[in-house]
Amino acid sequence: MRVLLVEDDKELGDMIKRVLSVEGYEVEWVQDGFLALKKLSEKDYDLLLLDLMLPRFDGIKICKKVRESKDIPILVITARGQIEDKVEVLQAGADDYITKPFSFKELLARIQAVMRRYKRKEDIIRVGELIINLASHEVIYKGNKINLTKREFELLKLLSQEAGRVVSREEIYRKVWGYSHEEGSNIVDVYIKNLRSKLGDRPAKLIQTVRGYGYKLNVENVP
Repeated sequence: MRVLLVEDDKELGDMIKRVLSVEGYEVEWVQDGFLALKKLSEKDYDLLLLDLMLPRFDGIKICKKVRESKDIPILVITARGQIEDKVEVLQAGADDYITKPFSFKELLARIQAVMRRYKRKEDIIRVGELIINLASHEVIYKGNKINLTKREFELLKLLSQEAGRVVSREEIYRKVWGYSHEEGSNIVDVYIKNLRSKLGDRPAKLIQTVRGYGYKLNVENVP
């Protein structure tokens, strides 16, 4: 699980990174808010572990900015223990908070609790008559089970998670194939064609082509 840790206290940040790494988490650590936003724009993370008092861009502003475009678990680390501060944190979009000083046992428990809530929320994606079970990798469309390859499933999952938004070919390559778009390659177009065929999406009403850019799951044509 990929964690972005944003903490400007070098000693605490180093300790948190060590503890989480021992527990099997893949941790990237930055020490100011501007770098945190840059990282979040470049990569996808499974958890944002966020201090409030940061150079250049504070934690409250980061929470609000992240919530404009991402549905990622946010666990805030705060030294401010007043009720008003905690309410502000939650209203900014954080899922939970932990107050300094804390034990690492409590930190791990809160991380696990936040991730469990997100896992339950994300197990099923429904877009009209399209149902995607992320746990079993089962796809149902118009009452019919659709058999997809692993890559086809990941592509449909991405489009469904971003339903209504145009997803660029570059983003598809990065998130589904794990590398940048290669000039001249039409592999995404081939997989989209296969998906449409298996879904019976002819003419292409569900998965819409946006010429020169990418594709979107067209919610306007979803019953």
